[in-house]
Amino acid sequence: MRQCLALSGVAQSAYMVRQLAQHGMVGQDKLNTMIRSLFITRPGTAEEVYGSVSRLNLGMQVLQEIVRNEEGSLKSPDVLRYFLGLLHLERKLSAKKGMLTELGQRLDRVQHLPLDDPDLANPDLIRELSGVYKATLSTLPFRIQVTGEANFLKNEELADKIRAVLLAGVRSAVLWYQSEGRRWHLLVGRKKIERNLLLLMNKVHEIH
Repeated sequence: MRQCLALSGVAQSAYMVRQLAQHGMVGQDKLNTMIRSLFITRPGTAEEVYGSVSRLNLGMQVLQEIVRNEEGSLKSPDVLRYFLGLLHLERKLSAKKGMLTELGQRLDRVQHLPLDDPDLANPDLIRELSGVYKATLSTLPFRIQVTGEANFLKNEELADKIRAVLLAGVRSAVLWYQSEGRRWHLLVGRKKIERNLLLLMNKVHEIH
């Protein structure tokens, strides 16, 4: 379940990057969820990282389309590329122990509102997290190429949001690997992922 929830976090980030690049907006609640995950560094459960299972409902739907390898309204070529790119970027980061330490230290210094504040992902925090991304992950040889509407990508505030969401996506990828998740699981363990997804989705329905 922990693996599945973390992977849903990666999928949610990937979808949000596409939405920002193509449409210039994402839901504030979803942005808060992903930004929140950056500051929960010693969770007792994966659920604690995101606040609740229901906050990753979008990511679970995206992941379901990915593991079923089916055409859907959420999984586009860009979303799949960002999803796989985030998993790959995490591996590059993990190989750089110094950068991993630096990233953690930078996040520790970031001032933020209470994690459940509806204004958590405010422009000041987003700008600061974008700076953390530029100082660390963007210096790695592998970079995720974001494509979208030129006007949106040239907008510095939107570009900051994209970097912050990418940073959160890598955080979810870290959680996935810490939970013994591996890239080959996406090839040979699809059925298990799908079963766990259905259990998580049923849990969300029970809550509502």
